[in-house]
Amino acid sequence: MKRFSFKKGLVFIEQENRWQLQRRLVTGKLQFESELGEIKTYWDKEIHQLWATNEWILDHKTLGSHVDVIYLATPRDLSTFPEKWQNAAVRRLHYIESIKPDSNKYNVELWSDLIRQAATVIKDLNPPSPSTLHDWWKRYRTNKSISSLIPRQLSGIQRNKPQVYAVFEEVLSEVYLTHQKRPKSDVVQALRDHIVRLNLNRDSIDHIKCPARSTIYRWLDELQQDLVEGARLGAETTRKKYRIAMGGLKVSLPLERIEIDHTPLDILVVDKTTMLPLGRPWLTLAIDKKTRMIFGFYISFNTPSSHSILQCLKQGILPKHELIARFPDIKGEWPIYGIPSLIAVDNGMDLHSEAFEKACLEIGTQILFCPAAHPEAKGSVERFFRTLAQGLIHKLPGTVFSNIDERGDYPSEELATLDLETLVHLITKWIVDIYSITYHKGIKTTPLLKWHDLAQNLEIDLPAYPQQLDVITGIPAQRTVFHYGIELEGLHYNSKRLQELRRRTGENLQVQLKFFMDTISHIQVYDEHEREYIRVDCVNDDYSEDLQRDTHRLIREHARRKFNDSYSMVQLMEARLEIEATIKEAIKHKKMATRKLGATYSMHDSTSVFESNDPLKKVQKPVKSAKPVVPAELPDGLNDQLPQFNFKDLPNLDLTDDEEQS
Repeated sequence: MKRFSFKKGLVFIEQENRWQLQRRLVTGKLQFESELGEIKTYWDKEIHQLWATNEWILDHKTLGSHVDVIYLATPRDLSTFPEKWQNAAVRRLHYIESIKPDSNKYNVELWSDLIRQAATVIKDLNPPSPSTLHDWWKRYRTNKSISSLIPRQLSGIQRNKPQVYAVFEEVLSEVYLTHQKRPKSDVVQALRDHIVRLNLNRDSIDHIKCPARSTIYRWLDELQQDLVEGARLGAETTRKKYRIAMGGLKVSLPLERIEIDHTPLDILVVDKTTMLPLGRPWLTLAIDKKTRMIFGFYISFNTPSSHSILQCLKQGILPKHELIARFPDIKGEWPIYGIPSLIAVDNGMDLHSEAFEKACLEIGTQILFCPAAHPEAKGSVERFFRTLAQGLIHKLPGTVFSNIDERGDYPSEELATLDLETLVHLITKWIVDIYSITYHKGIKTTPLLKWHDLAQNLEIDLPAYPQQLDVITGIPAQRTVFHYGIELEGLHYNSKRLQELRRRTGENLQVQLKFFMDTISHIQVYDEHEREYIRVDCVNDDYSEDLQRDTHRLIREHARRKFNDSYSMVQLMEARLEIEATIKEAIKHKKMATRKLGATYSMHDSTSVFESNDPLKKVQKPVKSAKPVVPAELPDGLNDQLPQFNFKDLPNLDLTDDEEQS
């Protein structure tokens, strides 16, 4: 059976005219436009009447492939009306059943006698007249529904609007349905002024009567409020307010959908040495949609990027026994691991990077970029952020809470005492020992039990070589191999294995490589012949040791400003020492933003905590002076000791030319 609903583009045919549905107005009317541009507006019930009587015939070619019926809801029944209205309908039905109009045709005398007898039965002192009863019968006989006998003045049936309502609609669009959000009283005044202007050109008998203030207010309340707020507050605000929650996306298996998002944590982290607040770190977190188990997380002072999401993904894929072993007081288990089928992320430009897309392509994971300004597309991870804030972060010293009103006069900077290592410890313990074993209303059990229940029959994939994840999460690039190796961001990388690739082809070879944000000490170069990556270390190992890429870029920029573009490696090392000294001072600076920047360039993150490294401690060590450069040894014969001459013991010699003297 074909069905239709009132959707834009629907067409009805009236003899030779075609009426196309354009929109639903805020008054609730449907606006139609003919092929000649004529505009008409109708109430739903008027369209139903035209359609039911075949005055308007539906053009079935305009029906969509997935349309709904006109009404999906069950029609209103008698029980939904107030009790006094129900009693009135039952009284009317009693008279109709007593008269039996099907067999007793309308006759005033006959019906009057039958009405008196029916009134005696129910002791009704004000029985209806035969003509009134006949009107009731005409309404009832079409559908035999007692709801049709509800008194019309009580049933809420919409009456035809008076002539002034058209004037009200004009004023409505000019005054009320604007972003100025003017009050209802302005509509009243504007309507009165408009009616006065219209009446100037009318005879007194044709004057339009201005409705009362209460009538205008009632008309405003009867408007379809989502359309009203769309015009006054904006479409996006209205969409969020009237969004429909239908239980969310359905997934059937663990690791079928992983949702990842970023958020700044509502807490100030301090430096362990100086105890000065460094600022709010960023949390990148992944959650399994089916089981609500936390797949992995990454905390850093760097702004969210593809590096953050790749580090989080790397932690999630690998088993986590060694991670929780880093903290002996954690008693629970964190069993989730494996390569996910799909990752749902934001639609930000930082996530449309080649590194992230190629990493997911390599491990066989599909990427779903959710639309902007639609947090419900990743509802599970968004809801977990609130759970984490309320369950842990807002209970810790130094929290800044979710907003200024909630924070009040709480002295966050004065009470901040947690360093990043302690914060990572607490979040890990809370996830494993509290959240994972807490009942979740969405899945009707705990995340840990849900994982064990579904994962026991699930084939979980892992990379064949764990170290391959380090390569996959690198940033791709292409360079040429020369005799001095590969040049990348001002540094040279070379090895015997790399030169074998060049000798194999007999020419300078272009290769694919991966470099990393957390270190510049090495790169991974792809060998096309062996079909594997080889590690190539930096030639300048004194400079590249314990140095992350963002800091290296800062050092290069400083060297350019100080020594021009033709700086040497000695000058670059000098620039590194100066930048490290600046970072050391920045961590102790009186401004929190400067201290946070210093922690950012120190690569102070959760990965360093799990690996038991403390970049800030290394930065705060005394800055070493640059090593003196010892000249290379000369070949034999050129490195003999030169004779020592004492010019004071030599006689004074006259070296003047005789010709000059003459």
